Amino acid sequence: MIPRRPAPRRGIALLLVLATLVLSTSAVVALARAAAGSRLAATARHRAELADQIRDAAEAPIQGWLHRHAGRLVLPPDSDAPRFLVLDDAFELGGEPARITISAFDQCGMPPTTARSAATDSMLPAGLAGALDRLGEAYAERPGLDLLAAAGAGRVFPTAGAGALGAHAATHNPPRPGARAAVNINTAPLPLIESVYRARGLGGLDAVLESRAAGRVASPGALRAPRDEPPPETTPLPVAMSTAWAFRVDCRVGGVLRSWWCVYADAGSNWEKVQRIAITD
Repeated sequence: MIPRRPAPRRGIALLLVLATLVLSTSAVVALARAAAGSRLAATARHRAELADQIRDAAEAPIQGWLHRHAGRLVLPPDSDAPRFLVLDDAFELGGEPARITISAFDQCGMPPTTARSAATDSMLPAGLAGALDRLGEAYAERPGLDLLAAAGAGRVFPTAGAGALGAHAATHNPPRPGARAAVNINTAPLPLIESVYRARGLGGLDAVLESRAAGRVASPGALRAPRDEPPPETTPLPVAMSTAWAFRVDCRVGGVLRSWWCVYADAGSNWEKVQRIAITD
C-alpha cells in the first residue's frame, strides 16, 4: 500500500489567499456601490432643494404677470384652451443646469365645476360629472385637481403644450364659495362663450370674434340684448377680466423635475395664492 502524500502547505495557503481576496473584492465593490448610491442620493436631494428654491422665486414673475398682463390678455378666437406661456427660462444654479417653465390657465376661461349650470355642464370634459358626483360635499368644501385625480377623473394636470382636465374645467370659478361664476370672453373657447350668450339671450358675438382676432380686449357690457325672461341664476356672467388664475410651475435642475399647480384669486388690491398642489404624475 502506497502512503497518501500530504497536500503541500503552499497550495493550501494560496487557496486561503484567493478566498480572502474574493471576499475583500466583494466587500470593496459593495462599499463602492453604497458610496455611489449615497452620492447619487445626496445629489438628488441637493437638486430637489434647488428646485424648491426656484419654485419660491417663481412667486415674483407670477405676481408681476398677474398685475401687468392678466387683465389685458386676449387669446386668438380659435384657441382650444385658455392657456398662456408666462415664462420659459434656462440658466445655471449652484453649478447645475436649471430651467423653469410657468404656464397660466384662466379659471374664468373654463366651465366651472363648483357652480354648475345647464349652460356650462355640456362643456365639461367627458367623465368629469361622474367624478364630481362621487366627491360630493368634500369637493365643494375644498375643490382641487388632486381630488379629481383621486376620484378617477383621469389625467388632470395640463402642461404648457398638452391639454388635460385642468385646461378644460375650472376648480376655482368662482374663486371663492358663494360668488357668481364668470366666463371671460377674451380667453374662453368660443363654444363656451356661445353657450353662455345663448343662455343669457345676448347678442354681439361677432364683435367679440372681431376684437379677439385683432388682439383687442372685448367688453361684454356693450353687447347686451333685450330678453323676455331672466336667465337661470346659475348661468355664469360674461366678463372681460378674470378673478382667478392657475399656474403650472415646472422646475428642473439636472435630472430632477419638480412641478406644482398654484391657484391665485383676486383679493382686490393684490392676488392671493389660495392653493398649491405638488404634481406627481
